[in-house]
Amino acid sequence: MDYERLKTLIIGSLIVVGLLLVIFIVIVRKLRKEFESSTVVEPDDVFYQNLKTALEKQHALTEEVKRKEQFQNTVLNNISVGVAVFDRYKKLRDSNSFFRTLFNLEGDAKGKTIVELNFPEEFVEFVKGINFSMLFKPFEQRITLKDRVLLIRVSKIKFFADAEGILLLIHDITELEDAKKKLELKNRLEYIGEMSTNMAHEFKNAISTVKGYAQMILSYANENEKSKKYAEKILKESENINEVVNKFLLYAKPLDVSIEEVNTSEFAEELKAMFEDRGFVDFVVMPSSFTFKGDRVLLRQCFSNLILNAIEGVKEVENPSVKVFFEKKNGYSLVFRVVDNGKGIPEDEITKVFIPFFTTKSEGTGLGLAICEKVIARHNGSIEVKSEEAKGTEVIVKL
Repeated sequence: MDYERLKTLIIGSLIVVGLLLVIFIVIVRKLRKEFESSTVVEPDDVFYQNLKTALEKQHALTEEVKRKEQFQNTVLNNISVGVAVFDRYKKLRDSNSFFRTLFNLEGDAKGKTIVELNFPEEFVEFVKGINFSMLFKPFEQRITLKDRVLLIRVSKIKFFADAEGILLLIHDITELEDAKKKLELKNRLEYIGEMSTNMAHEFKNAISTVKGYAQMILSYANENEKSKKYAEKILKESENINEVVNKFLLYAKPLDVSIEEVNTSEFAEELKAMFEDRGFVDFVVMPSSFTFKGDRVLLRQCFSNLILNAIEGVKEVENPSVKVFFEKKNGYSLVFRVVDNGKGIPEDEITKVFIPFFTTKSEGTGLGLAICEKVIARHNGSIEVKSEEAKGTEVIVKL
C-alpha cells in the first residue's frame, strides 16, 4: 500500500517537472525569436538606413554652403568697395551693395546690359572700351563722373564652370582727391608766400620812394600846372600799385583765422545790406536759420567778393539775376552758392581762375578768387567754379 502511494507521487512529480520543462523551453524559444528579430536587419531596412544617412549628410553640406554664401555676401555688402561682375557681352551678372548704391541701381539688375541700366555715360564708355579678348592681366584706370572720382581695377574672372567675365573693383577716391588738392594748394601757398613776401616788401619800399618824390614835385609845382598834373598821376598810380601789393601780401602771408559760431540768417543779412541797391541780387537761406563755424570777417570778405564778381558778370545782360544761397546739406555745415545768368567763363579759362594775377577784367588785379581760395582752404573747405558761356556761372563753397 505504501509502495503504491510512493509510486503515484513520483510519477506525478515527474509529470509536473516535464510540464515545467516544456513551458521553459517554449518561453526560451519565444524570447530567442524576439531577440533575433530585433537584431537582424532586413535588406529593405539597410537601404532606407543608408538613404537616411546620405540625406542627413547632404542637408549638413547644404547648410554649410548656405552659411558660407551668407558670410561672403555679408562681407561683400559691408565693404567700401564696389564689386561687379559682367559677362563678356557686358551684361551685369552680380554686384554688391556699395556698387548698387554708387550707381543708384534699383530692383533686379542682373542680366541687363550697361545701357539698359542707365549708368553714367562716362562709365558706359569705360566698360564698352574693355577688350575682353585682350584682357591678359589686370589694369587700373581712374574716371571722373559729375562729382565723384572713381579708381577702377579690371580683371578676368570665371564665375561659372564654363563662363568667363569681367570683374570690376571700384574705389571711390573723391575724398582722397580732395585731400590731395588741399595739400597741393597748401604747399603752393607756402611756396608762393615764402617767395613773394620779400618781393612785395621791396615793391612797397620802391613805391614809398616814388610817392615821396611825387609829393615833393607836387609841393613845388603850384605854379606849373603841367608838373602838378603829372605829379598827381604818379601819386594815383602809386596808390593803385600799393593796393595791389597789399592784396598780394594778404594772399602770400599766413592767415590768422578766428573761429566762432556764426548764425547764418544774421550773416546773410549783413551781406544783403551791402548789396541792397542791387535789386537783382536775391538771398535764400535754407533752412531758415542754422549756424556754422568760421571766421566771420574773412568769410564776409570772401563771399562779398564772390557776389561782386557775379554782379560784374551780369553787367551786359538784359535781365540780370544773381542768386545767393546759404544751405545746410550733404553733411556740410554750410554750402554757399552764387549763381548768375551772366556771360559765363570760357572752358579753357575755368582752370585758371584761382591763379594769382589771372583776370579777364580790364581793371582787375586777379587776386580776388586766389584770396578766396586761401580763406576757404584755411577753413578746411572747398571752392568750385562751374560755368557755361552765354548761360552763366555758379560758384560753390563747402565748409
